[in-house]
Amino acid sequence: MAQPDRVLRILSINESEIDNQEIVRDLEFLGYPILYAGVSTPEEFKVRLNLAHWTVVLFMSNTHSFSARDALAITKKHDPELPFILISNGIGEEEVANMMKAGAEDVVLLTRSHRLLQVVRRVLRESEIKEKEAKASSIAHKAYAAREQMLAIVSHDIKNPLSAIQLEAQMLLKIAQRDTNSLLSEEVKIQANRILKTTDRLKALIADLLDKNKTADGLISLTKTSCNVSKIFQEVLDSNRPLVKEKDILVKVAFPQDLNGLLDKNKIFQVLTNLLSNAIKFTPTEGCIQLSIEESELEIIFHVMDNGPGLKEADLNRVFEKYWTGEVSGCSGTGLGLFICKTIVDAHGGHIQVENLSSGGSHFWIGIPKTSPSPVPGKWLKDHKRKILIIDDDHDLREVISWALGREGYSVHSYSNPIEALDSLRRARHSPQLIVVDFHMDGMKGSDFLKLKNEIEAPEVKECPALMISASPDEVYAETSPDLYKEILAKPIDLEALVRNIKKYVN
Repeated sequence: MAQPDRVLRILSINESEIDNQEIVRDLEFLGYPILYAGVSTPEEFKVRLNLAHWTVVLFMSNTHSFSARDALAITKKHDPELPFILISNGIGEEEVANMMKAGAEDVVLLTRSHRLLQVVRRVLRESEIKEKEAKASSIAHKAYAAREQMLAIVSHDIKNPLSAIQLEAQMLLKIAQRDTNSLLSEEVKIQANRILKTTDRLKALIADLLDKNKTADGLISLTKTSCNVSKIFQEVLDSNRPLVKEKDILVKVAFPQDLNGLLDKNKIFQVLTNLLSNAIKFTPTEGCIQLSIEESELEIIFHVMDNGPGLKEADLNRVFEKYWTGEVSGCSGTGLGLFICKTIVDAHGGHIQVENLSSGGSHFWIGIPKTSPSPVPGKWLKDHKRKILIIDDDHDLREVISWALGREGYSVHSYSNPIEALDSLRRARHSPQLIVVDFHMDGMKGSDFLKLKNEIEAPEVKECPALMISASPDEVYAETSPDLYKEILAKPIDLEALVRNIKKYVN
């Protein structure tokens, strides 16, 4: 059935108005409203082509002012996708073949009007399909753009508190390192290190969300390094100790010493965390979980076993499906956890499997291809300098940066309102050696702040170097002149990187 809102726009090249009228009457059988225009010269044809979005061009072979080949060439130059149909009283097979090779939609005989209807009907059907595909593509593009914008906003809002947490933990660690004789100090070091490791993993997850080069599932891009796999599994267990303790679960471990694997540490940590979290969730109070690693000739195998209710036999082949959720009383989830695990393991060239234990409970294991030695971590960088101005509308982050830099020996003044900061600079209340400003602030971007700062006449203000902090460095690069700032520091802010960059500009 024809769509009532669709118009059949016919541009006919024909010197016979009678023929044109007959063609229009034939096409009315298709059931579409028809917009028709007839031309007989190349000049008219070129003008008419630009006056509407035509459905099809028809060329009558008895036209003498120019040839079908010339008309086809003009049509394809105007729009390569615009269908061109040659209507002929008779034409040789060779010429038909040549026209089709040149891009004609079809060649039909004038005496076979039903054939013309079939060809135009096909053109309309293909046109509708293309329109639907274009509409779907446009919707998909808008959805993707909205998703990217949402992720950027969410990641920005996450990075601010994450920066504060990271800086607090770094300062706790430094304080604890100064007091080596206290038992409490040792405990603080352990806890601070755990917090820092967790913030590192959160940063990696945020980076994954915003990775423009990832695949559609967003989980395939890997950064492989040689890592101690036992240490990774131990860190997973340590990070879940509070949950284990809450349910009074006994955890038995069997981790070999000095076993290295070539893998993406953060993503394998994510997989093992997911498996252990599930095991804790389904293990009863005072139950038991077993964690172990074994080495075969070709791979390293991680095992997670629990004594919970196990899985239904029918579900064993479905647990890794996207959005699949089992039917375990009192437990629920999104159905993405194990799917993500499988995607990450597959990306490593490994495998993940599950079975029910004869004694009750479930047994998950993953195999990852083997490898060799690990990189050495960097050292803590110290520096002690002078006057710095901080402008950031996030209270917690601003306070933590100010406190942390103050502990490093800097004289720090901070503002949440960029207008107030500009006013203080104009009134010469402060003569900072460096300005650190957030790119995204309510009411004013960091780039606008720096432009206004450069309009202040005092040379010590105008020439004062600036560092920009942002959760979206690419946006800063795209929107801000590099003359306004010296460096961009990506959120979450790392204290070591912050001090290292400040050291370049503050003497």
